[in-house]
Amino acid sequence: MSRFYKLIIFLMVSIMIILSASENFTVSQEVNNTSSNDSDNISFNLSSQINETINSTTYKHSSWGILVQDQETGEIIYDKNSQDLFVPGSTTKLFITAAVLDNFGSDYRFKTPVYYNGEIDSEGVLNGDLILVASGDMTMGGRNTPDGKMAFKHIDHSYANTLGNANLTSTDPLTGINDLARQVKSSGINEIQGNVIIDDRLFEKTMAPTGEYLITPIMINDNLIDLEIVPGKNGENATINWRPKSSIYTLSSRVETITSGENNITVNFDGETIQVEGQILENSPPIIRTITVEDPSSWARTLFMEALKREGVQINASKGGKNPQELLNNTTYAENQQVASFTSLPLSENIKVILKLSHNIQADTLVLLLAANNGQKTFSEGMQLEGNFLENSGIERNSLALSDGRGGSESDRISPLAMNQLLNLVQDKTYFSAYYESLPVMGYDGTLEGVVSNNSSIYGNVYAKTGTAIAEDKLNNRGILLSQSMAGYMVTKSGRKLIFSIFINNVPLEKEGDNLLIEEDIFQILEKIYEIV
Repeated sequence: MSRFYKLIIFLMVSIMIILSASENFTVSQEVNNTSSNDSDNISFNLSSQINETINSTTYKHSSWGILVQDQETGEIIYDKNSQDLFVPGSTTKLFITAAVLDNFGSDYRFKTPVYYNGEIDSEGVLNGDLILVASGDMTMGGRNTPDGKMAFKHIDHSYANTLGNANLTSTDPLTGINDLARQVKSSGINEIQGNVIIDDRLFEKTMAPTGEYLITPIMINDNLIDLEIVPGKNGENATINWRPKSSIYTLSSRVETITSGENNITVNFDGETIQVEGQILENSPPIIRTITVEDPSSWARTLFMEALKREGVQINASKGGKNPQELLNNTTYAENQQVASFTSLPLSENIKVILKLSHNIQADTLVLLLAANNGQKTFSEGMQLEGNFLENSGIERNSLALSDGRGGSESDRISPLAMNQLLNLVQDKTYFSAYYESLPVMGYDGTLEGVVSNNSSIYGNVYAKTGTAIAEDKLNNRGILLSQSMAGYMVTKSGRKLIFSIFINNVPLEKEGDNLLIEEDIFQILEKIYEIV
């Protein structure tokens, strides 16, 4: 069966769901008429097994949305509230990554050039400015490995302050900046009489919808300063390693190593001094904490100037202070005035970081990159372009509501139907392998690493994006799980390929760890699907 035919069948089945909204069904009548008795029995048995889980008293006040379909034909195997809108959490990232891959292509590489204006004399003195033009490269080589991949850990440093247990990669966050500085020196520039400027006009600098970070076209180390607190022997001060280092900041630390008690680390930053205080257990692994950089462009400028100095380039301008973007006049640059350029790894590697790690700032940056690639500047314009992509792909706009790329906005809502339609349509795209391989693999890597044992039936057989959103219930002095979700692809015991979306919203959390029990129920549902279908 051709890919075109599969898509038509899938969309026809999806339309049947919409037209039958008032009916309570598991499999549409049209599918029933063409299905074998075996298919009917599978759906009946699966419904009985899944209903046993979702009808638990734990979910008395909660809402489930589930849609399981055959990946090849679109046949509906199980449907529960597939048209209803649910809080999606980070499964939202599946939409913006698909839109950007569709627009850029999986092999796209960001190129960050450096130009000069003015004149370079015979002594290598630049009587003018050196300008690094930010291209939207989200890593600037900071995750590059020798084999041409991007390094990542199970829990990314961007989650160090919230989830804990984060680890740092062994890669150098300043790889791209250092490479550009070497090229500038090799071009013959020995001294800069003017200024060093970051041209960050690619898109409008935007505070994330959640208010957690500023999104800019230049990003070094995810715009984070990493702190690694390493215990010594009892009574000794802990060692504090930090990166990327800059001489404009100073470190002050008083962290005592202890043999009993609990780890307790506080970090304060006033823009100049990093203060780390507290205590750490002697047998504790290193603790990672991060500081968010409030002005990424000015920080990148300082790091670039320090890299130039290490290469022996003398700079008369002060390396501290604000990025002097007001000095920029031209919006285009002469090719013969380019003195350096750094090229990123393929976009597919970025998508892998975003989906496997659920990387928030990079997911939101994609929205603005989508805008910039289409001659626009704002976050709202990027979201509209994402909507156009979905609508042109046959997904009804009213079947979802999105206000960001990451899945953290209060207004984000997605129906299981819209999610499955997305997962189906990308199968026919040239970038599908990059998209599919970027998903966390059950039990093996990303946000699904270690969640099931390698003896589990679904280990390695599910490629899916996860999502979690938790809020505080002050009235009842507890938490509430706004969303636990998972969407992706599965190969069952019989070899059948499936597309699935599972959402559970609004579950009271009486104690710490209850959300993990809910996640276990989702895994049990997947195991039942694996065994029965």
